[in-house]
Parts: sequence; C-alpha cells; structure tokens
Amino acid sequence: MLSLRPHACPICGYRGRFRSLEVQTGSRRWAECPRCGSYERHRLQKLVMDTLSAEFDFKAMRLLHVAPEPALGLLFKTWFRAYETADIETEKVDHKVDLRSLPFADRTYDVVYASHVLEHIDDDEAALLEIRRVLAPGGFAVLPVPIVVEETIEYPEPNPLEHYHVRAPGPDYYERYQPVFDRVRLFRSGDFDARYQVYVHEDRTKWPEESAPLRLPMDGEKHEDVVAVGIVDRTRES
Repeated sequence: MLSLRPHACPICGYRGRFRSLEVQTGSRRWAECPRCGSYERHRLQKLVMDTLSAEFDFKAMRLLHVAPEPALGLLFKTWFRAYETADIETEKVDHKVDLRSLPFADRTYDVVYASHVLEHIDDDEAALLEIRRVLAPGGFAVLPVPIVVEETIEYPEPNPLEHYHVRAPGPDYYERYQPVFDRVRLFRSGDFDARYQVYVHEDRTKWPEESAPLRLPMDGEKHEDVVAVGIVDRTRES
C-alpha cells in the first residue's frame, strides 16, 4: 500500500508517497520508492555517498561494487573514474569472486562497496582483511549490514528463510571493523532529513518468528539504520 506521508527519493528524485511492504512481522511502512524501487537502506546509502563525495574526489577513484544494486550502480558508473562489479554467484558481473579470497593485487581499488553482504559470510574476518588489502591508501569501503537486533547473534548454520544469513547483526557488529581499517565512520538514519525516510518502520516485538527463529525482539516500531565506512588513511602507507 502507499503511505499518506509525502517523501522524497534522493536516488531518482521522486517526490510523493512511498509504498509500504508486507513482511513476516506485519507491515514495513513507507519502505519503497514507487519509481526506482529503492528501500530505506538504499536511500540512506545514497545520502552517505553524497556526503563522502564532498570529501573525496570520486572522479579520480576506482570502485568495486559487490552484489551491485542496479539503481546505485547506474549512479556510480557516472561518478567514478572506473566502475567494476563483483559477486560470488551472479554471472552478469565483471568478476565472479569470493570476498574471502579476492584475485586482485594489493591496492587495486580506491573504493569497495558491499551492502548487506557480510551477514552472508561465515568468515567475515577474512573478507574484511581482503577488502582492506585491495584498498589503496586514501580509499574507503562502504560496508553496511542490516541492524536487526540489539546485539549481534551468530547462527549455527545459514538460515535459508533469511536469504542464508549466518548472523543477525546488531550495532556492535561494526566493532569488528575497528582493527582492520585506520578509521571507521558511522552514518545513522538520524543524520539526514526526515523527508528521505531512511528509518525502518516495523514491529520487531514479534520476533522471534518462523522465518527468523533466532532473532530477539526489539522495542518500538521505528528503527535506526547505520552505514559503516572503513577508511584507509593516505598518511599511513607510502
């Protein structure tokens, strides 16, 4: 259904009402832009990239987009000097790779963008170290995961009903980035204008439920999303 609340999409420029989605816990309100299909996380990430574009020279940077989202990919192709895609399963990418063992030389890319990927990888430490290895000095990695519990829960095996997630990340998950990158910046839903609707509105008090049996309930029906950016300082490496 469409919400009665007018919003604005920072990706496609749509202004009007966003659609709500039906999920296992009921309704996720005002989640989807009806023009480009972006969700809350996509809009938040676009706003984060807009912020970073004022600090980094995108036109001089090489970007690797892992598990590429079409709407964001179209933008990135015009923003960066070089744009390449990667995935472990999809054939329609430039590189079919496993993030835990990348075939690229050290410092190949200036930006690695992998949204909602690490919650699918059991050895996420190996993936983080590989991402760090292929980043050039002065580069950064955008590595958001879905924040769905108060504290991260590791699953005993991948859950097929959660697209084979191996964990339910909480805000503490981003502490794993600290030893890998020189700096980690966190961008939150509350950092941006409310008209873009970058919060997740759903009743999570109903967890656990059949599709997510290991998630614990969360209070409230308005949940903040968080995007983590790991930065490699130019001054740390020659």
